[in-house]
Amino acid sequence: MGCLQQPVAGGGMMRWIQGGVTAALGFRAAGVSAGIKRSRESDLALLVADAPASAAGVFTANRVKAAPVVISQARLHAGRARAVLINSGCANCLTGPGGMRDALRISRRVARALHIPEQAVLVASTGLIGSRLPVARVERAIPHLAHQLSRGHHTAAAHAILTTDLHPKEAAVSVAINGRTIRVGGMAKGAGMIAPSMATMLAVLTTDAAMSPSLLRRLLRAAVEKTFNRISVDGDMSTNDTVFALASGRSGVRIERGSFAAKTFAGLLDAVADRLASLIVKDGEGASKVAEIRVIGACSDREAQACARRIAESPLVKTMLAGADPNVGRIAAAAGASSARFDPRHLEVAINGRAVVARGVAKPLSPGAAKRLLASDKSVIVVNLKAGRGEGRMLTCDFTEEYVRINARYAT
Repeated sequence: MGCLQQPVAGGGMMRWIQGGVTAALGFRAAGVSAGIKRSRESDLALLVADAPASAAGVFTANRVKAAPVVISQARLHAGRARAVLINSGCANCLTGPGGMRDALRISRRVARALHIPEQAVLVASTGLIGSRLPVARVERAIPHLAHQLSRGHHTAAAHAILTTDLHPKEAAVSVAINGRTIRVGGMAKGAGMIAPSMATMLAVLTTDAAMSPSLLRRLLRAAVEKTFNRISVDGDMSTNDTVFALASGRSGVRIERGSFAAKTFAGLLDAVADRLASLIVKDGEGASKVAEIRVIGACSDREAQACARRIAESPLVKTMLAGADPNVGRIAAAAGASSARFDPRHLEVAINGRAVVARGVAKPLSPGAAKRLLASDKSVIVVNLKAGRGEGRMLTCDFTEEYVRINARYAT
């Protein structure tokens, strides 16, 4: 991946590089086992900026919010941060005032270990809802966690935030601006409870470009809307969704609003977020196939996105993918159940480039052709509503028996 180059939106040649969340200068990371998970796998990650960094966050739209979400939202009003502490194995949600005290207590311990203000520590959690953090174990692990901080330990941090994920998720890119290199890196977790408005997913993005917190916030929100908010594994929205972004400024490149550099940086941020979002869907619980749903010809982009979302979240469409059974009626039914306005007599649907619905009528397929149509690991379904110029896009995966097995006994 380190040698691949491609044009980036805004200009310049972007290069995929190694390093994940510490690819950008000025950041160190670590991951250890604090004994939160019964399996004794690593479950506590720490990312630290060497100096105060501009910081921004985007959080779940769920009315039920975990304690770390509430705390981090409040702390980000200042627009600056030095550290991000993430635990897996416990969501610290539905835990009442005690859960708030737990989150504050471990953030205080991080601040003492790093000799930084407590308000500069952001927190995030993922795992089972309704259980309290084993705070004493976490506190005992924090000094060791801080001692392990290194630019080389980005993958250890990415491992420590996983729950039902099978693989760590990392991405990083670089580009030259005015003769100087800037980098954007990140890590994410998420495999289930993934839906638009984010999900049981956590992500941390870093850059060594310098910019104001307000600009970073605006660019992060735009990137999230185009990437993490356009994926779905099961249509359920989590209580813990969090995406953090920190900018160290160590590259010496200053990003100003409306500049050429800002457009280039936005392209980098979008690319990293999109790569991480794609890895989340690919690693969906029990997933064996991924499908990109494209809706075109809608009355508006909003209606196109609503239609794409409805199709992506349809259990019948997702089981269709699992069985490689191109039942086009399921796609059409999901489109018609969405809020998108269109005349079904003009509906067109194509799967992997082959027309399966034309002028509102299903086109017959031989059994062999039907089976081959969805046989690959990645499919593209294009739905043309023939009602306007609006476009929308979602990335989803199939529903398999393994998804049911994982979630039927998740708490026990």
